[in-house]
Amino acid sequence: MKRKPFSFRDSATAEWIRRGMRLPFILASVVCSIAWADGGDVPAKKSGSRKLGLSIQVQGSGWGRGKKESIETVLYAVADELMSRLPGKLAAPIVVTHTDGPPVAVYGRGNRGEYRIRLHARDDNWHLYVYEFAHELCHVLSNYDAHVPEGSGVRRDNQWFEETLCETASLFTLKNLARNWEQALPGPEWAGEAERLRKFFDLLIAEGHRRLPPEAPLAGWLRDNEAALRANPYLREKNEVLANLLLPLFEHNPENWQALGYMNLDPDDARSSLRTYLGRWYNNAPLEHRDVVAGVLALLSLDDVVPSRAGARLTASAE
Repeated sequence: MKRKPFSFRDSATAEWIRRGMRLPFILASVVCSIAWADGGDVPAKKSGSRKLGLSIQVQGSGWGRGKKESIETVLYAVADELMSRLPGKLAAPIVVTHTDGPPVAVYGRGNRGEYRIRLHARDDNWHLYVYEFAHELCHVLSNYDAHVPEGSGVRRDNQWFEETLCETASLFTLKNLARNWEQALPGPEWAGEAERLRKFFDLLIAEGHRRLPPEAPLAGWLRDNEAALRANPYLREKNEVLANLLLPLFEHNPENWQALGYMNLDPDDARSSLRTYLGRWYNNAPLEHRDVVAGVLALLSLDDVVPSRAGARLTASAE
């Protein structure tokens, strides 16, 4: 049976909602499907990650009007936005297939060692491909499947923070790709898509649930919500508050996305406290990427994890 684009509302399941595809997102998808006027001739942009050896393979059916080669072009553009040295990080290919369920980065590699990502986007809804793939690629970059055997059902109490970072990755990519496509498109079929990406970003980031209540410090928000997030990492209306606040750390220096490669490296990260989890991330990261982790810790009032910052705080208190 032929499905209409964005027919999420009728087929929504508890799993879909759990993964965060709320009604505002559905409505946003519909609004952003409007065709934008052609803004004139724009030079085509070539993907750096493709030229350097990264392999993204779109396979299978279910993509509707979306052409596999066009989908791959957009996914490479997403990879370029997140990690300038991504090909060195991901020597194995990424195989992308369609799903009628929620987007997901599958635990465990494929038979040939490939990463496996499933996207719900279809047809030529490029804003959804960007949003979904950025999120799932972020999981891959952050060692999401380290120490978690496929089918083990291992609980990851700090996964909510990884989900938060990956939502930030989606916001960052939508905004940056919109700006870059104004200057150089991947091809003529994407004429007008920069405006579409920007409007989708603006709609998402302005959602009311993403804002802290007036005069509510983030440290207080963390105390009130961390237990629920550790039990259920997919409470999007909670972790998207922090996602918005993390965005400036990566906008200031996009190279900070490389710090993702130093997360989840310890088997104990699955059940440790958030303080310990982020402290290990800081210690594992090379010096050039520690500033972004320190920024995260400072936002959450956990910066005493960093010895020099703890000392500075004590000195300030003594004065």
